[in-house]
Amino acid sequence: MDRRQFLGTLLASPWLAGCWKNRPKVQLQGQILGANHKLGHRLRQAQQHPFQGPRQPVGVLILGGGVAALCAAWRLSHAGLDDYRVLELESTLGGNSRAQSYAPSQAPWGAHYLPVPTRESSVVRRILSEMGLMRGLRDDGTPVYAEQDLCHSPEERVYALGAWEPGLIPSAGCSDLDLKHIREFEEHIETWQKWRDPKGRKAFALPLALSSPDPGVRKLDNLSMGDYLKKQGWTSERLRWYVDYGCRDDYGTAIDQTSAWAGLHYFASRDGGGFGVKDAQFVWPEGNHRLVRHLAQGLGPRQETGALVLGLRAQSDGGHQVDIWSEPQQKMVGYSAKKVIFALPTFQRRFLLDEPARPGFSYSPWTVSNLVLSKIPSSAYRPDVGLCWDNVIYQSPSLGYVVATHQTQSYQGGPSVFTHYRPWTEMEPAQARQQLLDKDWSQARDEVLAEMLLVHPDLLEVCTQIDVMQLGHAMIRPTVGFLWGAERQQACQSQGGVYFAHSDLSGISIFEEASYQGVRAAQELLRDQGRLKEDFLAVD
Repeated sequence: MDRRQFLGTLLASPWLAGCWKNRPKVQLQGQILGANHKLGHRLRQAQQHPFQGPRQPVGVLILGGGVAALCAAWRLSHAGLDDYRVLELESTLGGNSRAQSYAPSQAPWGAHYLPVPTRESSVVRRILSEMGLMRGLRDDGTPVYAEQDLCHSPEERVYALGAWEPGLIPSAGCSDLDLKHIREFEEHIETWQKWRDPKGRKAFALPLALSSPDPGVRKLDNLSMGDYLKKQGWTSERLRWYVDYGCRDDYGTAIDQTSAWAGLHYFASRDGGGFGVKDAQFVWPEGNHRLVRHLAQGLGPRQETGALVLGLRAQSDGGHQVDIWSEPQQKMVGYSAKKVIFALPTFQRRFLLDEPARPGFSYSPWTVSNLVLSKIPSSAYRPDVGLCWDNVIYQSPSLGYVVATHQTQSYQGGPSVFTHYRPWTEMEPAQARQQLLDKDWSQARDEVLAEMLLVHPDLLEVCTQIDVMQLGHAMIRPTVGFLWGAERQQACQSQGGVYFAHSDLSGISIFEEASYQGVRAAQELLRDQGRLKEDFLAVD
């Protein structure tokens, strides 16, 4: 399918056709942003000869600047090890938790919320405590959180059959069979939430590594979530859509691509599941970049952005030589590091470590678009349900949009930013990545407008700018057999002074997993040096 065919298929979708038939001329500012693939592709064309010249010595070199890398640096600092440096390809730290500042508000470029952590998420709890967001425990052991940072009501709504409804499963047109299967699924999830193995471990824990190793549970990884629903006899299209939405939301994979273990983890790993009273969640205008700022606040000169790692070679003394291209300096730079924390995506290892490709590590492409608004469109307010933080469109290939100003001024109807999320699950990742690379801003803009005009026909009266972020390798895909297969387990093992830390090593790309992997790698390094005095991963 070439680009013209692809766009034609997209715009021919029934839920797009009505709003796009007589579209007005669009006068908007905007640009395509995204991972620095032009700089990143230098990696494929790296110079054959290593850097020649004096190398900068450093105790620990952290490759990457996403959440895992920052948590590794944070853990090293807590242990009193400050001789490290963080190298990041992009111009800002944060990876999928970056953000953008606009006149109305900051807005996220990826991760936009953090559910209140489970008891097992000890690293997340410690970070939230440092930030003053977790303020201690009640007598019964339940945590006290900063209420103003938890998502305000109304939280979520769904657009179906021409109207908005509260919640994420539309009731309009819901059959008796739909209701029956939804109720059964809810009860099924509650059963999994209560399940414990003989040692008291959950079937689906956060972080994932603390989940039960019970063979009967882990074999769910060898089945797709779509097939799991069929085996249970749940044929409701409403239920199937909702579960598919959950898989696309956290994993960037469709229901028939997602491991059943991962699909159940999405609903059962946090108290409340998918249908009951949901966990509260932290939301900020800039999304999870609020957490990034905290983790990075002590880095100072130990961070270097615009740094592309081109070479990584072991030295005879057990250290490593690292060559980088410095975009700010427009030249090659060399480091000599005693230890390395490799917090880059695993697919880059074959370029830097002379490893064979790891085919199980597959990544979903995403498009994230920020729509800057002079005011919130009047069509966003309906008498039945007002504008929510999360706004979902039933049966859309997108995930809908979140409202940056929800916590502050959305009820006033003033200027705002809507952040629209689109995982590309309907084609193979490599094909989708090529489509993203070939697309110009006007095409990307029109795809977003095609959907948004369906639910907000007056959007162009108030929209002044649309910026589009194309993320070719946004999230690891927990495909069938990957989570508990040997390939992922082997990829976590350190190699001769190189420690690996990235959310893709968990198989699930969320903050809880990225922070776990970063701290795990840092503590392995500290343990090898005899400097590990406290285990941040221990559960109270």
